[in-house]
Amino acid sequence: MSDIKLITLSSYTRPDVYEMKSQNWVLNGKDNSFYDYIIKRNNGSPTNSSINKSYATLAYGKGLGFTNKVSDTVVNDWAMLQSILRPRDLKKMVQDAQIFGEFSFQVIKNRDGSLNSLVHLPKQMVVPSIENDEGEIEDYWYSRKWSDRRKEKYVPEAFPAFGLTNTRQTEIYVAKEYTAGNEYFGTPDYLAGLQYAQMEEEISNMAVSSIQNGLSAGYIINIPNGDNYSDEEKAAFETQVKKKLTSSSNASNFIISFNGLDVEITVTPFPVNANIHKQWDFLTLEAKNQLMTAHRVISPSLVGLSSASGFANEADMMDIAEKQLVKRVIAPKQQFILEAIEEVLVQFDINLDLIFKPLTQEEEMVKEEIVAEDDKVQENASKEVLEVEETNLNKL
Repeated sequence: MSDIKLITLSSYTRPDVYEMKSQNWVLNGKDNSFYDYIIKRNNGSPTNSSINKSYATLAYGKGLGFTNKVSDTVVNDWAMLQSILRPRDLKKMVQDAQIFGEFSFQVIKNRDGSLNSLVHLPKQMVVPSIENDEGEIEDYWYSRKWSDRRKEKYVPEAFPAFGLTNTRQTEIYVAKEYTAGNEYFGTPDYLAGLQYAQMEEEISNMAVSSIQNGLSAGYIINIPNGDNYSDEEKAAFETQVKKKLTSSSNASNFIISFNGLDVEITVTPFPVNANIHKQWDFLTLEAKNQLMTAHRVISPSLVGLSSASGFANEADMMDIAEKQLVKRVIAPKQQFILEAIEEVLVQFDINLDLIFKPLTQEEEMVKEEIVAEDDKVQENASKEVLEVEETNLNKL
């Protein structure tokens, strides 16, 4: 009797947090791998990438502004902020906050203790120290590549957490929202959709690979004299074949059949299912819909995705949807970022009530000014007409 095994891919599980007590740092997965996983899902999934880019663009808007009543002090503080925080650093912070659910930056001080600059640090390169007895993170460790941290150029360096000491010229601030069960790292708010982002990637890889391999649905591999293999030999053989043939880039599952001595090695293709493209279509649509749900997308059109609504009312629908999206999804993200920046600034006596200027604010204000100006012109014109008519009547 043949020993038949079906080879399938394993499911995704989030990596554990690694506390390296001998080094006094905590990694987000082995070798800080969870950040790499998130980055790959952002770069490889069209839907996930489009949503993240759109949300980051909406959150940043037209950059920073302030709502303080104008005074000499406020003007000076605002001018100082322009030299302290560059737009390109702020944009990177916004992108990290969207993609990772957390962001980090250096707080660099002058020799006299005044604030010199706030400089973005890629969050995947920054990890916390193990909490002290009071539950505080005293230091943050920086390495450009945690998987190669034993190499000299990637050796981690410790910097004090902002606000806990004044002994260093450079400190690190990490902004993260509270996540139940995770004291060390933030979590992207679309966490539940990451598997669907990976699904979208794998479907794309599988489709391309299947086309390149003649639209094959998979294979049965018959192994002669397989019934004389030990379990260890079978497992080793399966591992080697799986390494060569599985994953979406190799298109399909396969079956290994260990047969008797008189059976030759044969590779039999599965019959092609004529409706396989429908299954791909369903999975692609499912991945897209679940990602939009995880991101709380109100209207697909706002994030560059196709919408089923008609063209005639698309503009009005997008305006309404954008206002709801900004109010319910984007505004909390903006507030999270601004609170972190303001917390640092106030320590250096820079008191500004910061806002992100909306993308459409300037256009709306210009429209309002044009309408107001038109109304004023029309009102003046009407008065002039009445005055002329009244003068003519008096002459009569």
